[in-house]
Amino acid sequence: MNVISDNLGAGHAAREFPLMRSVAVVFHPLRSVHAFTLIEIMIVVAILAIVMTVTIPAFVLAQNRRPMRLATEGLMEVCATARAQAILRGSLVEMRIRPQDYTFEVATLGSAGSSSSGARPEPKAGDGHRLFNLKLPEEIGIEELAVNFQLLKEAESVAVRFQPNGASDEFALVIRSLHGELRKITLDPVTGRAHYDVLR
Repeated sequence: MNVISDNLGAGHAAREFPLMRSVAVVFHPLRSVHAFTLIEIMIVVAILAIVMTVTIPAFVLAQNRRPMRLATEGLMEVCATARAQAILRGSLVEMRIRPQDYTFEVATLGSAGSSSSGARPEPKAGDGHRLFNLKLPEEIGIEELAVNFQLLKEAESVAVRFQPNGASDEFALVIRSLHGELRKITLDPVTGRAHYDVLR
């Protein structure tokens, strides 16, 4: 048996078998396979459980407060719209409230001179031109309603007037949510601007 031990012989063998140069077998040492242990998985699950117990109540609380926030923002917008329309149109504008239906609407009345008499007619459906409508969410109710220091919560319809000079009737409204939240919306009679206070 002849053994090729020099470089010349190795080159000669490569020339006879050209595929021997291109084939290379590489042996790697065995790699260790990493995986999560049961303890690591249990720690991750425990962390997720802690995060959920902290965030879920906050999310539920935020969802419970949403109807009151929407109702407050809507009422502030109704008052602002009535005041702005009275000033822009130079005429009386009414915010009409139906306490039993929890609805609010803004409607024009006509010229300011038409209200010189002290009588305050009850608004009728279809009177004037409606500019804005609002219905309180189902979770919100009217706790107290007063116009010009008269309690009118049980009335069928109530009208709050806004003058072209920006003034308005005295108005106070307290709304309550199913979760016991209370908000009070009032009008400044001199400026007609609405404000709200958190009572609870």
